[in-house]
Amino acid sequence: MPKFKKIEKPSETTVDSLIKEYSDFLVIGSDPSLQFGRISFGIPALDNLTGGGIPKKRITILMGSTNVGKSYLASQIARNVQKNNGLVAWLDTEISWDSNWMEKCGLDTSKVLLSQPITGEDSFDLIRNLMKEGVDLIVLDSMAGLVPSAIQDEDFSYNPMAWQARFINQSLPRIMPFLKYGSALVLINQTRASMGPVSMPNMPGGQGQTFFSHFIIELRRSGWIEDSINVEGKKVIKKVGFDIDIIIRKSKIGGQSYDKCTVPFKLEGGIDLMETFVREAIAKGLIHQAGPWFNIFDTQKCLGMNGVREYFTTNPDQFEVLKQRVIQ
Repeated sequence: MPKFKKIEKPSETTVDSLIKEYSDFLVIGSDPSLQFGRISFGIPALDNLTGGGIPKKRITILMGSTNVGKSYLASQIARNVQKNNGLVAWLDTEISWDSNWMEKCGLDTSKVLLSQPITGEDSFDLIRNLMKEGVDLIVLDSMAGLVPSAIQDEDFSYNPMAWQARFINQSLPRIMPFLKYGSALVLINQTRASMGPVSMPNMPGGQGQTFFSHFIIELRRSGWIEDSINVEGKKVIKKVGFDIDIIIRKSKIGGQSYDKCTVPFKLEGGIDLMETFVREAIAKGLIHQAGPWFNIFDTQKCLGMNGVREYFTTNPDQFEVLKQRVIQ
């Protein structure tokens, strides 16, 4: 049997000399520059699921079918960035930006950097430059709207195979080195049903985006939220929103992979934060539900979710107490 020489532990002098000689390429693994922060969603269940929010210096994909709340969820991330005096850039490849809606979502649109690039190259060039400038959050809405100039400038009949996937696979690795400047990059993408005997959800742009991303969050609509409204003196049941199942499909930064949480989304007002906190309080035993009745802190009984909402609306101090107890 051959004898192998035991590898000695490198001395601090050796490590220091290598770091000094290759300072452009090497750092100590515990260097503070390698740490990444997070941007909170401001939604307890979702922050718990993701380990505190989306990561900075990383790529996050928000994926899901059409009209399920992807852009809205991105707007909530952007809102929390603005709350901390951060800078937000939004690339609108779908030409769907609506300032009025974004204001309702809580964004100060007068402080958002907005671009509606024509080609995919324009999009990635801008993302790279924004990263160099240290913009806190960059949202690309959406990947499906990226069209390389080689396709954009051709006749509409020109349609080579897998052109979008090739473009994205070539582009994403080129911007990854610039994540070190501190930006959080959020890519929004829709799911499509694949053709074949078994329908599977795929994203425009191919599998390359899943390889290069660090965090993939999928949104699914799980059920309708209904409420009774008065129409000409009669009570009518109307769909006022839906529940969103939020699932972590890939994580290289922690969180509860392949687990999910459910948040209520109201068509007129976005994610219902009050109901989200109430649901979390029920799960933690702070509010006890027995049939249609809700017992709040063992001191107040309310009939139905509307009764709970009315109580906390008229007693905002109690809602603040509830939020603090849920977060603890």
